[in-house]
Amino acid sequence: MLNNVSDTLRIDTAVLEAWRADEDYDYAREMVQSDFSLREWIYMQIDNIFSWIFGSRFYTDNHTFIWCAIGIAFIIAVLAFIYYKKPVLFGTGGKTVQEYEVTEDTIYGIDFPAKIALAMERCDYREAVRLTYLYALKDLSDAGSIDWQPYKTPSQYIAEVGTPEFRTFSNHFLRVRYGNFIATEELAHEMQRLRHTVINTCVNASEGGAQ
Repeated sequence: MLNNVSDTLRIDTAVLEAWRADEDYDYAREMVQSDFSLREWIYMQIDNIFSWIFGSRFYTDNHTFIWCAIGIAFIIAVLAFIYYKKPVLFGTGGKTVQEYEVTEDTIYGIDFPAKIALAMERCDYREAVRLTYLYALKDLSDAGSIDWQPYKTPSQYIAEVGTPEFRTFSNHFLRVRYGNFIATEELAHEMQRLRHTVINTCVNASEGGAQ
């Protein structure tokens, strides 16, 4: 009699497969990680924007070309930004690059006013700064305020003159001449102003001492 009783512990595979196929009983689906990444979502959004801008047909036919052009434009923009911020990385010191040959400085046989005016006229402010400094050395040498020698350094002349104005004047020259500092029109005019101040101060001091 017991042999006729149904075994309730036996698994009904047909019913089990039906449950597995029914999404309402797929409790594990919420635990499955999606393979759709944020990068893919962003790419899809950009893709949709470009498709809207260029037209879906044109964008589909020229997809590779458009992306290459955008990539090249982005690289150029980055390089331009870096050049604007750090031009020294590209071997230049600023927006305006001028050829400048470092030659031996002398104060003899030079028409300084004419040379300085010519340098300012052609916007060669680096040369104007150099000539203005040498012009000051000539005037100081003529006034007996310094003992000019071709082997002397600006630091030695600073010690001889000893005024704050001449120190500032010389520092401007050193930065432009040897420090690759960009000479501007404003700096060239400032050098001329400082030269007049230095010469007037030293010449007046020499005349006062001679009296």
